[in-house]
Amino acid sequence: MIEEKNVRVNYPSTAFFTMSKKNYLYYVLHQKNVPAPKTVVIASEKAARNIEKNLELPILAKKIEEMEQTEENKLETQEEIGNFVDGVEYEEDVIVLHEYVEGDKYKCLVIEDEVISLKDDSDGWKFDENSLKYSNPSENKIEIVKKAARNIGAPIAEVVLRGEKVYDVNPNPDLEMYTNQAGKDMYETAAKALKGEEE
Repeated sequence: MIEEKNVRVNYPSTAFFTMSKKNYLYYVLHQKNVPAPKTVVIASEKAARNIEKNLELPILAKKIEEMEQTEENKLETQEEIGNFVDGVEYEEDVIVLHEYVEGDKYKCLVIEDEVISLKDDSDGWKFDENSLKYSNPSENKIEIVKKAARNIGAPIAEVVLRGEKVYDVNPNPDLEMYTNQAGKDMYETAAKALKGEEE
């Protein structure tokens, strides 16, 4: 409706919808041949039964309630999966399950064709915000990040990588964090990109 009224916005509605609805995000990534982990989205405890037949363990599980991620965990067994999905209410909660991929962890800010990459060198599967450092990943990783943002239609986004798989794309990147780590004013870069779209 906002777009129909010709109100200028940061994102096309389809891009914002795709990034906000995580179950749809992974569908789009796979449809567009963006490297992403094998993913299953469920909305009930019953749907999680025998999930190991569809996904190799271990898996990363995210609980999304009212479009907000409320929990994330690495699950090694079917029992752990059962405990994680316990109490999931149909039509209210969504569980996103990914096959876990070992590899370097990156958070990348994409602003049009520019990519600012922060690498997490901490041990373990979780991202440690205090361990993120400015880094130059391989050209292949940079191209994967650009491809993810481009195919979603997002001029500005944060792309999360594990190895060479896209695990998430966020519409609201922490520009202050990227500014501090990269030593470059990402607010100004984002503003110029958005202003350029308007002209």
